[in-house]
Amino acid sequence: MKFINLIIILLLTFSCSNEKETAEFEKVLGKENSETLTYLVNDFESDFLKRQYPNLETKKAYKQFLTELSKGQTEYWKKISESSREYLEKSNLRLEIYSVPDSIWIERDPEKLTLGNSSIPMLKIKRKYLMPDGTFEYSTSESSFRYKEPIDEDSIIESHKNWIDINYVGSYSRALNSISDKSDFLIDYLDIRETAGTIDPRIIADRMLKSKVNLNDYFIKRIIITEIVY
Repeated sequence: MKFINLIIILLLTFSCSNEKETAEFEKVLGKENSETLTYLVNDFESDFLKRQYPNLETKKAYKQFLTELSKGQTEYWKKISESSREYLEKSNLRLEIYSVPDSIWIERDPEKLTLGNSSIPMLKIKRKYLMPDGTFEYSTSESSFRYKEPIDEDSIIESHKNWIDINYVGSYSRALNSISDKSDFLIDYLDIRETAGTIDPRIIADRMLKSKVNLNDYFIKRIIITEIVY
């Protein structure tokens, strides 16, 4: 009887702790953003996972999805609900999670390139970051591309429109860092995210599987949505 009571106490303690962590996360992220993220999680489970793995329960469907992705099967991206993509695209949450391209161009002027006197045009991306006070700040990156004359500028620019980066000062990053009782996986994930920026979804999937994360976990589901699905 004492053993059963101890188990009940431990379960209640864990439940209360988890609820506290969730409440703090949603407080930092904000009510509207939290609702948007929850909608995306629910939609992914009820739409994509159900269509892809109709005979598997949700937890096993998540595991199968991660397993396939870790093995390089990335065609899933084309099967994600288009309406949900648009929903995220138009939401404030997107700007809280990512820094997004504001303008993209091909720079030919050597004096405006980081590598001065370069005779090879470079791709420039100006990204905007939503700040905690609601204003935007901007940063510009420079990278090479497959240079071959004549350059199809429109095609190159179009292919980079979704080259997002992490908004390190956004409420999503702050909400993740607010979690006090972090799992080993979450600690490792946040360290890599802080150092390397956006992470290859295949790497995240593989690390989740090797870490044997709880695929019913509130935070794990949201990382899958923000880092892998969209």
